[in-house]
Amino acid sequence: MVVINPISSRINLRISPHINPTRFNISRHQGIRPLNTKPSEVLIIGIMAIADAVISGLSSLFWIITICGIPFGIYSIVVAVMAGMYAYKLLSNPPQPVQPNKTLAILQIVNIITGNVFSLIFGIVSLVLYNQPKVQAYFAYRNSQSLPPHQYQPPPF
Repeated sequence: MVVINPISSRINLRISPHINPTRFNISRHQGIRPLNTKPSEVLIIGIMAIADAVISGLSSLFWIITICGIPFGIYSIVVAVMAGMYAYKLLSNPPQPVQPNKTLAILQIVNIITGNVFSLIFGIVSLVLYNQPKVQAYFAYRNSQSLPPHQYQPPPF
């Protein structure tokens, strides 16, 4: 909380007793945000996966109605299910360890054979976002595990 003293025009900064300052990452560019929050790029990937699951599911219904389009409908269902499962894991709270799913992004791009232009756009944008440094750092942090025993270096005496 910031309090301005009207008499001396001094600014006093008071920290609320309910806020733990060690749980926040302070950066000049991003301001103050909790350490366990997802970067906006990761949220965008998750939201695009949800939207693609819905659109591909509706597209599959169209293709299954036509007799000749059953293979396209099955492919759209597979993409819709994979996108929905990935979005669930990516956006779950508490976060689950999950790797960047480049296979899903490629399947979304190939889904253009069913006429789903949105899936093409979502796949390309997802591949671009997976290469962002913040996204790579987030996935590395989320999937961090202890070092294998052969890589452990004891501290020097």
